[in-house]
Parts: sequence; structure tokens; C-alpha cells
Amino acid sequence: MPIETQILLLYAVSLGLVIVMKIVCFILGYLTVKLGHQLISSGVKGEFKFAASLGGLKADLASVSPGLLFVLLGILLIGFAVHVKKDVDLKLPSPQAAQGTNPLPHPPVPDGLPSQK
Repeated sequence: MPIETQILLLYAVSLGLVIVMKIVCFILGYLTVKLGHQLISSGVKGEFKFAASLGGLKADLASVSPGLLFVLLGILLIGFAVHVKKDVDLKLPSPQAAQGTNPLPHPPVPDGLPSQK
């Protein structure tokens, strides 16, 4: 198989994995928001306290509904899937490497182990 075909196949697989990761995050985020909505609409009660800090910013969430926490976590997961940037770089080999010539010689490999003194 030519090197160009292998590189394009590797690029397609990498791009496909990024798309699959985003789809999985969307599905899990949707299911988490849906579960939170069901908990809120069914009237499940329970106290929790959620606190987070990032770069000097602080956020506290205290509620009597655990469904609100699931909605928040689902929204954060969907936001991650939208915002995350996964670059797929395509690096083509130099013309010398494509022709099969190696500009750097390989060092010689010794036949056996060096003797111990």
C-alpha cells in the first residue's frame, strides 16, 4: 500500500474518532439532562451543595432538587463537546522518504553482548 494511502487512511480514522467522541458526549449530555428533567418533574427532593472554583472564580450551587445538578452536569458535558478543539494534523513525508531512500545511515548493530571484566 503506498504511503500516501496509509496517511490518508490514518487521517480519516483520526477524524472519525474525533467525530465519535463528540457524538458520544452529546448523547451522554442529552441523557443526563433528560434524567435531571425527570427528577425535577417527579418532585424528587434531596439536599446537596456543589461548589467549584476555577482561576479565582467561584460558583456555589445549593438546591433541594438533585435533578438540577444533573441538568447542570449535562449542559457542561454538551458544552465540552461543542467547545473542545481536537486538531488532526496531516504530515506528508519528504520526497526522499517517499522514494524509499534513507538520508541517514543506521548505526551498525553488534553481533553479541560485550564481555564483562
